[in-house]
Amino acid sequence: MDRVFFGGGLGLQFGTLTLIDVSPVIGYRVTERFEAGLGFTYKYYKYKDYYVDLNTGTSYDLKSNILGGSVFGRYHITESIFAHAEYETLNYRYEDYYSYGGSILSDKRTAVINSIFIGGGYRQPISEGSYFFIMALWNLNDGGMSPYSNPVLRMGVILGR
Repeated sequence: MDRVFFGGGLGLQFGTLTLIDVSPVIGYRVTERFEAGLGFTYKYYKYKDYYVDLNTGTSYDLKSNILGGSVFGRYHITESIFAHAEYETLNYRYEDYYSYGGSILSDKRTAVINSIFIGGGYRQPISEGSYFFIMALWNLNDGGMSPYSNPVLRMGVILGR
């Protein structure tokens, strides 16, 4: 059990794009330098004025609750620097707006988005086995539905023994 760790991150962004992200992780220290684990994600996503009716000027927001999970590996190159690789899948449920025959209609849609991240970061020890981290990742599968723009910056805490 002394090789098990947990932690995660919390993300907040406000403005035209609002994003609230809660992402806990649990993992295992395979060796002194290599960690592997599972992550879980909940994101509230709101894009203000996503669709504007050009006839009336009425705007509609895109809102979504996004659930997902990931698997990751992290290799500590030095005491402070690490490399990170991750596969994540997200499930969106959202309302899509469109114009048809002079009316604004909407459909409820679901999308599954898969992302592959690579990158690295810096860690600052808090206590033995615990650290604060900040990392920059690149989404290799960046697409139109992705909630991310490259580079993806994350920070959080890992707690362990």
